[in-house]
Amino acid sequence: MEQPSTAQQSAKSTNCTAVITAAIAILLFVLMVATSIKPLYNYFGGPFDVTAEELISYQEPSDTFRTTVTTHPNVALDTNFYYFEKQEDGSEKIIHSYYALLFEDHLLLAKYPGPGKGDNVQPGPVTGKIVKLTDEENTQVLQALKEEFPNLKDAFLPYLLDTTGNDGSIWLSIIGIAILAVFAIFSLVNLIRRSGDSSTQPAAIGSSGA
Repeated sequence: MEQPSTAQQSAKSTNCTAVITAAIAILLFVLMVATSIKPLYNYFGGPFDVTAEELISYQEPSDTFRTTVTTHPNVALDTNFYYFEKQEDGSEKIIHSYYALLFEDHLLLAKYPGPGKGDNVQPGPVTGKIVKLTDEENTQVLQALKEEFPNLKDAFLPYLLDTTGNDGSIWLSIIGIAILAVFAIFSLVNLIRRSGDSSTQPAAIGSSGA
């Protein structure tokens, strides 16, 4: 029996590379979809109407699959805490402010775009995303409020409602999924084509004389 030719060895190596590439592409696509299911579901399916009882039952965003929600607070209290950025002329521009939304006897910290506009005793429905507090928000806003109003420290819910409508990360996920889908499809097509080419190549079999 003759040893495989250089061309056959090269074809085998190329096919092996195609298999590995296709497997990696599919795995990356599946992982990207798996990690993006929740935000995509909320982006396209939300906002979801939630009751005060549901909000109070959550201890963190992972407690619910529905994180883009419409809430119905009794009152929206301006905390006078805000986030600002220094401008080139030295002035300060308020990027967003923080409100405390009252639900029965609980308060939910909410981030609003722009400067605060004072208390709102009839806020109407408020739509936003249930997210974790950043370290800065936890220490400089939530903890500061608890220290200023110690009788309310147990009233605050341990997460934030972001009403600023920042959906940039969603579109990055969508673009990433689309790119990986194209890559996975291309890799599969390439693998199938190479497998077909290999199956039509004759096997080199012979015998050596005594």
